[in-house]
Amino acid sequence: MTRRGRDSRPRATGPGAPRPWTALARRLGAAGSRAAELVLGGRLERVLLPVLATVGTNFAGFGALVGYFGLWLIKDRDAPVETVSTALFAAGLAGACGAALAGSLVDRFGPRRMIIAIAALHAAGTTVLALPGIGTWPAIGMLAVVTGTQPLRGVAQRTLIGHLGARAGDTEKGFADYRLVLNVGLLCGPLLGAALLQGGWTALRAGVCALYVLSLLPAVALYRAGRAPDDAPAVKQSKAPDEASSGTPGAGGRAVHGMTALLADGRLLLLLVASSSAWTVMYVFEAVLPIVVVGSDVLTASEWGLLYAVGPLLTLVGQLRVQRRLRALSPATRLTAGVLLMGLSFAVFWGGLTVASLLLFIVAFVLGDMMWGPASEDIVVRAAPDGRVGTYMGVVTSTMWIGSALAPAVGLPARERYGDGVLWLGVLALSLVAAACYAKVHRAVAAERSAA
Repeated sequence: MTRRGRDSRPRATGPGAPRPWTALARRLGAAGSRAAELVLGGRLERVLLPVLATVGTNFAGFGALVGYFGLWLIKDRDAPVETVSTALFAAGLAGACGAALAGSLVDRFGPRRMIIAIAALHAAGTTVLALPGIGTWPAIGMLAVVTGTQPLRGVAQRTLIGHLGARAGDTEKGFADYRLVLNVGLLCGPLLGAALLQGGWTALRAGVCALYVLSLLPAVALYRAGRAPDDAPAVKQSKAPDEASSGTPGAGGRAVHGMTALLADGRLLLLLVASSSAWTVMYVFEAVLPIVVVGSDVLTASEWGLLYAVGPLLTLVGQLRVQRRLRALSPATRLTAGVLLMGLSFAVFWGGLTVASLLLFIVAFVLGDMMWGPASEDIVVRAAPDGRVGTYMGVVTSTMWIGSALAPAVGLPARERYGDGVLWLGVLALSLVAAACYAKVHRAVAAERSAA
């Protein structure tokens, strides 16, 4: 048959006929997937993609909001340091209270319902925050609303990832994917914020609102996808009706009887101390260091946003690679080494605050965070009794907000009185406490699993 004869064959028509753009889209999608795998150093778990979409957009908005809120108070509202310290302390305290309730609510109603409910609330709250002429204290109050409910959304997202990751056979890999996407959001948030600042602080607040509205879309899609058996409310799965008030048996025969019994669990208390210390170190970086840097005229607010974005960018290209290369190390080693590196990285500032020392600090700190982060999530899942992962995740999540409250509330006044050096010594001491507590928890969990 001639070429003309082959070309003159009748082509399929109708709704099911292949279309040229479909094949092109598939080729472009495959090329994009290969490029993403090359950049990231691995693939995200397919089963996690829907929830990871809402995680990324959520934290893009959250990063832009929290990252610039204190600077907005100082630069646009001429607020004193005491007001900024009070605002960030109130936001952190609200987050801690929300986290204390988050786990039980997620266990009761299921993660998908909580994700869409809080996403809608965040979209409405940041719309109010973007209103022209909003006062300083109303804005602080709205920040407290967002940070107070963020733990419910965060616990729901991580609980769902824990369930789906277990189905995929590797919860720690699931949490590594989660932290990678989280850092993509935190990378995009400050970068977009820095760009929006060129149009003024009003443009930044409007952009934060747009990001939160965008984050509602994948949350709606996730909810409409329906609840799979593995993400149904965990309490109902693990307890018979007559056990509703008698506690939940866990690995090794442990039972949990409400909040009192939770706080009587020695391993959980160690996790609370370790996680509170680690998150306080984290928020010295996130909330205190920007004020130190901008207040010392080392960088402007926009320049700090660009420099801060180096951290999430490093996590984007390094998280899966670090996870894979350090797989041979025990989770205890990754936890302790990671949190120690986070604390020790502040030592570079003993020589002074410069752009070079800030870059060196960010590289060292982020490397420690990539080691500590996924393992710190995984130990909570492994330590929790059956059916109470959401509850344990919520209790431990409260330490994130405790850290976000303590870092500015204690760090800023201490720096005002004693200088920068007290901050660097404080974070080193906290990292040592966290490392010791994590090591002890891992020994206890390993011993229980061996006995079981």
